[in-house]
Amino acid sequence: MSFRIIFSIIAITTVLSCAKDEPENKAPDICQTDRYEKEIFAEVTVTTVKYGSNRSTIGLPQDLYMDVYEPVGDTVSRRPVIIWAFGGAFVGGDRKQLADNARQAARLGYVSACIDYRLLNLFSQWPIDSVKALDIAVKASTDMKAAIRHFRKDAATINMFRINPDKIIVGGVSAGAITALQTAYFDASDNTDPHIQAVINANGGLEGNSGDTENLKYSSKVQGVINLSGGIYRTDFMDSGEPPVISFHGDADEVVPYGYDWVRLSGIQIIPLYGSAEIDRRARQVNVKTSLTTVAGGGHDNIYTDAKYADSRSMFNAVFNTFIKSVVCN
Repeated sequence: MSFRIIFSIIAITTVLSCAKDEPENKAPDICQTDRYEKEIFAEVTVTTVKYGSNRSTIGLPQDLYMDVYEPVGDTVSRRPVIIWAFGGAFVGGDRKQLADNARQAARLGYVSACIDYRLLNLFSQWPIDSVKALDIAVKASTDMKAAIRHFRKDAATINMFRINPDKIIVGGVSAGAITALQTAYFDASDNTDPHIQAVINANGGLEGNSGDTENLKYSSKVQGVINLSGGIYRTDFMDSGEPPVISFHGDADEVVPYGYDWVRLSGIQIIPLYGSAEIDRRARQVNVKTSLTTVAGGGHDNIYTDAKYADSRSMFNAVFNTFIKSVVCN
């Protein structure tokens, strides 16, 4: 499964960078500039850091890395962060997949990171069933939480990346979006079913154990979610007051359902998920800020590449800009 997302369709404007309680950033002025709307930085630097480690799905030690993209010459002292998770059905893909997205975000003024997360071993763990699917989604989510905490730890200590720890957004495509949605919305209040509890307990609890002792002292909460062709295990994970979400999804998606249906790989039913239409409906019910761009007739991959869906991509870009700016600047 391959996703090469053109960042211009999800150009993220003024994401959570304009809070009026940040005088060191002259935040009200930033909201009136082209930052986060246009490429104001020509060069980007990339730093690879280890953010955690754990056991792989076949029991071997696995270090977890992320590539952090920053704009060269940026003087803002507290910058919003976007953490990206790649797609690949939890069996493939790598953190380089969304490198173009991260570079473009850095040119706009963000700190942006593409992370590793654990995957199933295609050779020894195929076919995937619902038990494996739930377990790997939990593993991926706890890995992402360790990456979130790494940034907050950095901000509180050496401050290498000069991020604003109150402005962290997670997102991804397909399996990466599933990871981001579970990371943002699944919490202790949702942990009621015995079979879910068993999976959580087997993976070190809600926060997992992919970070070291110091890492685990920090929060994994996020302030926004970018959902590109993803789904959530249960929509009632979403509660009033939780982070806003913006979604882009084809209504004929043959892999991750647009509504409620089975996730399918190579025609095999894996696990039922609630797709973007149901996520948007639930968000409206509980007054979580939401926006959904539906690509009529669009599938799982082709909405990001085919010329016939260019108008939908442009529409999403325009909606995204308005949506995020209203969240952070009003």
